[in-house]
Amino acid sequence: MRVLQGGHRVHFVAAWVLCAVELLCLAATAPPLRWAAPVWLWGSTLVAIVLVFGAALARSWSVPLLRRGCGLLKYLWLLPRSVRVCYAVAACLLAVGLATGGGAAEVHKDESGYSWTKRELGPNGRTLVRTGIDRAEYERRRGAEVRILTGVPAVFAVLGSFLVLVSAEAAHGVAMAEDAPRAGNRRRRRR
Repeated sequence: MRVLQGGHRVHFVAAWVLCAVELLCLAATAPPLRWAAPVWLWGSTLVAIVLVFGAALARSWSVPLLRRGCGLLKYLWLLPRSVRVCYAVAACLLAVGLATGGGAAEVHKDESGYSWTKRELGPNGRTLVRTGIDRAEYERRRGAEVRILTGVPAVFAVLGSFLVLVSAEAAHGVAMAEDAPRAGNRRRRRR
């Protein structure tokens, strides 16, 4: 894509790399695998995604296309087919990952076994109650928790990459508009 140049290209690639890492962490907890990505991996990726999304918001702050809500959908259809397919695949993976996050709970593993904490309304207000569970239930709830904690940042990474595309398009349009009168003046002078 011609509009992605310089810092916009680096920003766009960073957003997609972080999204890919989060999607891999999300996929690792899928029911047949049941692997849990290390907390330091998806935690540090979360921090990086917050920075990338914040920078994307700052870059796209003055883009007039963002002020018109329907203009974003029109812009999405103007993207190359391969980019649209990437966005569609990421959206489907995120939807499936977040949809399977039901039953997520704060689970614990200690010397007494596996448990999860739930809040109940008692006579003294809200209290936390630990409920014992078996290992299979622990792994299911932990996987669901990780899918939610990795899926939501991945959504923001995808949105950040789209905001970078929109701001790059706007910057490219401004640069083309500034170059057009200069090119016209050169032609006139040559005659």
